[in-house]
Amino acid sequence: MIVDHYALVGLLALIGTGLSLLIAAVYRPDVPVVPVPAAWASYRFGFPVYALIFLSFDMEMIFMYPWAVVFADLGLEAFLDMLVFIAILSAGITYAWKMGGLRWE
Repeated sequence: MIVDHYALVGLLALIGTGLSLLIAAVYRPDVPVVPVPAAWASYRFGFPVYALIFLSFDMEMIFMYPWAVVFADLGLEAFLDMLVFIAILSAGITYAWKMGGLRWE
């Protein structure tokens, strides 16, 4: 019985997230273009991308080592949880890759 309630909550959260992403992808407000001062033209805003890469790899190792130690006792549910965790981290790494964070300069 309780599992049915959680399934309903999970389904509603999934629908809400999907609709939010769809609205964010479709909505394009008219934003005025602000000219960049000459002093800021040579400044790189690459730190957030490097921070994202560090957090992705760091969090992966911090949480995967203890999970690997007790994996045999936890079973299939723990495997699926880690699969979701790795998918989220992979999305972060892919985003950083697309932003050029893994390109050597």
